[in-house]
Amino acid sequence: MTTRLPLNALRVFEACARHGSFLAASEELAITPGAVSRQIKALEAELEVRLFDRFNRAVRLTQAGEQLAVGVSQGLSTLQAAVDAVRSRRDAPLVVTVLHSLAARWLVPRLYDFQARYPDVEILVSASDAPKDLARDNIDVAIRLGRGPYPGLHVTHLFDTVLVPVCSPGLLRKYGPFEHPNDLARTVLLHDVNMIAAEPEWSDWLAAAGADKVNPRRGPRFSNTYLSIEAALSDRGVALADEAMVIDDLRSGRLVQPFALTLPTTLAQWVLCLPEKAEQPNIRRFRAWLLEQAQKDGLAPSIDQKSTDEP
Repeated sequence: MTTRLPLNALRVFEACARHGSFLAASEELAITPGAVSRQIKALEAELEVRLFDRFNRAVRLTQAGEQLAVGVSQGLSTLQAAVDAVRSRRDAPLVVTVLHSLAARWLVPRLYDFQARYPDVEILVSASDAPKDLARDNIDVAIRLGRGPYPGLHVTHLFDTVLVPVCSPGLLRKYGPFEHPNDLARTVLLHDVNMIAAEPEWSDWLAAAGADKVNPRRGPRFSNTYLSIEAALSDRGVALADEAMVIDDLRSGRLVQPFALTLPTTLAQWVLCLPEKAEQPNIRRFRAWLLEQAQKDGLAPSIDQKSTDEP
């Protein structure tokens, strides 16, 4: 069984050893000289060794005291550094990791609203498509696309992924009107390289639309949804995009939806954080703000969202 360290006595001992005086140590620690003397006597009794030689106006470390003083000083310095490092995280930026496409096309255009509400909260957006270890990489919030359940993390459902066909008004004028999904054979289909197994694609949408005269495999492929949407904006074809990624372009008219049919998926965007950090004020504010933005965009159907700490 590990012996419990007498931390209070060791702190008093370190001050006495540094000053060479019980009186000076008492003044630094804001306790009485008698209290200092009692702590040192108790420590000597516990260790069964004399730590100081006492004189009228000063004290001097014994050989054992000198040995202990070195270790205690180093130990307290290490403890202080650890505490300072953790404390400094309170004032550090709120680090948010998010997929490149969602960052560029949904999160970043809305961040001004969060910053206007909470001007004292500094946010660092780390766009990455690679998995992150929230603890090792010092990530406060992760927004991730997947099916869950993300065991060991605090999990909040942000919104489901729904795919919609989109193209530019210029392409629609050139190759339209598209009266039946088979009319897409007249233009180019833009594809994403699937990042998640069984992620829906053009073949699924065309089958649901009853389009049997369109080759679902033809057309260029892109490693990032952002690139396929940029291609659609440049009149290069029709993209099958996550609704959240194109909602602003549809509102502005930069993109149009040639067919009303949408394709629900089994994927969703999730807000993840470490359970022990979930109720930190800035993380809680950011999570609530994300949900509010999703509801405002009509991506989250209900304000009654559930958050869970997975075991």
